[in-house]
Amino acid sequence: MDYRKPSKKVIVETVLEVLKERGSVDTQTKMHKHTLKRLKSKDENYRLSAERMRVVAIQSKKVKIGIRTRSVGAVPEADESDFRKQGLGYDPVVKRWRRIRPGEDQSGHHHHRGEFASPGQPCPVCTSPLKKVHNATLYGGKVAIGFRCNLCRYLTGHRWREPSRYSFSFKGGK
Repeated sequence: MDYRKPSKKVIVETVLEVLKERGSVDTQTKMHKHTLKRLKSKDENYRLSAERMRVVAIQSKKVKIGIRTRSVGAVPEADESDFRKQGLGYDPVVKRWRRIRPGEDQSGHHHHRGEFASPGQPCPVCTSPLKKVHNATLYGGKVAIGFRCNLCRYLTGHRWREPSRYSFSFKGGK
């Protein structure tokens, strides 16, 4: 089975076509389905993951993405064998089953998703580095209260907030 990966330009054009037709799309799954359908009408051999579609669309700066997050402090779910079959592992830091992809941030610190956030760590939405968010104190100082991605506007506190739903629309509300 031969397959082709569409270029970033083709992906952005296709995503914009879908948004032009639909106005906005309320989930990543729906957006991926519509985008893939259009790509396959251009070339049957095109393959595209939902994550690549999202990252390329955000990096184009032509698509506005809405991000809903959830706290990662929940207790683990019941059936372990189903989670292991799905490639999930138990993360003791956040006390839940999740996809754990170890990596290093730009400062060389090793981290797991779900641990404490740090500056330079890749954004879980678009992979660009996170920057500190500061707040002013009553005495004129400043204190870090969380982290934000300058590209997609993902926001988290010192503990990770996991993205759970994405919505797509034209940038600027067009």
